[in-house]
Amino acid sequence: MPNEALQVTIRPTKTIVSAVTIAPQTTVSLGNLTNVDATDPDEGETLVYDAAAAKYIVKPIGNLTSNNITNINGGSF
Repeated sequence: MPNEALQVTIRPTKTIVSAVTIAPQTTVSLGNLTNVDATDPDEGETLVYDAAAAKYIVKPIGNLTSNNITNINGGSF
């Protein structure tokens, strides 16, 4: 059932009935995300958050040095 369209029916206390069909999207790329600028990536580049642009952007690894990496958070596993 994960790839099937789901139908949600909303029945408020009044006589109006509304139905919405929600279909899962099977493929999503970085370019589909609103806070990611993955324009023209090259092999070996990395995705870095740019606070001034308020989005993730593609940068060459050569632009990353120990001087401008202040925090690495790998999450919890």
